[in-house]
Amino acid sequence: MTKNLKYTALCLLVTLLASACSKDGADGNEVTNRNEAKKEIGIKPDVWKMMEATRATTYDNTALQSDGFTVYAYTAESITPYIDNKTVSYDAPNWIITGRPYYWPAYNLDFFAYAPTSPSYVAVTYAVAGTPAAAAPHFTCSDLPLSLTPSDATQEFIWALTTGQNKANQGESGVTMTFRHPFARVKFKKSASSSTNVTVTSITIPAIYRDGTCTLTGTGNTATSTWSGLDDNDDGLVITGSPATSDDTFYLVIPNNYGSKTLSVSFTWREWDEEKSQTLTAPLTINWAAGYSYTYSLTITKNDLKVDVEKFTEQW
Repeated sequence: MTKNLKYTALCLLVTLLASACSKDGADGNEVTNRNEAKKEIGIKPDVWKMMEATRATTYDNTALQSDGFTVYAYTAESITPYIDNKTVSYDAPNWIITGRPYYWPAYNLDFFAYAPTSPSYVAVTYAVAGTPAAAAPHFTCSDLPLSLTPSDATQEFIWALTTGQNKANQGESGVTMTFRHPFARVKFKKSASSSTNVTVTSITIPAIYRDGTCTLTGTGNTATSTWSGLDDNDDGLVITGSPATSDDTFYLVIPNNYGSKTLSVSFTWREWDEEKSQTLTAPLTINWAAGYSYTYSLTITKNDLKVDVEKFTEQW
């Protein structure tokens, strides 16, 4: 009797062990299968760039790695956040979302990101209630600095929108976030044909906008920034300092077709031991587009001013 009981207990133990092994998964291990089913969300940012050597105040990939950015992930076509206002920082070679890990849900996500994380002149809104989120990310720009000096340190604002992402299409490689430049930038330099002893002390373009609303439409590297509700200031764009021209300094501006403007340039020069000053004007047609960089070359003599748009290149 005792022998039979021992035999029965042994059989039960073998059966339980076999059942446990079977529960681990018909194709292997339950824990392994569970981990394979869960994929962590990753981010791959890139700044759409222009072939310019100098970026005094604007973002490139190196600057983005230094500063990081803010990211949101929303249930697709909604304003329900799945990842809500998280900082993404660079820890080579990976981008780390604060509070990770975040795993892919069973539904699509729309990703929205921007930098810097706390822009002083920009108020960011992803969407408003009742509006499909993927169609409505926007920001309001208030009092963009336009009274500037060559040492201006206004930091550019950039943003990105990538919609319809899920574990199947981005689970392995991570979500590509292509940052777009909603502003334009301008630079003024003295040409080699200018008088050698001329120093530019101020540059003015009147009635340049400093306020407005910008909306991001489209997705990925085809997203576009569209401005509306623009408003100017009394003084326009005013650059002061000596010299006000520089080969290295770009200034952020709100893009717009401004039409015909009058550029005023004040400068000094020396005749013998006497310093003299002069202000000259020249006509200028302005049609700045978002993400474009414009270099204005000023040819200055004591009695003449000529302005050339030296070059512009899409998306710096």
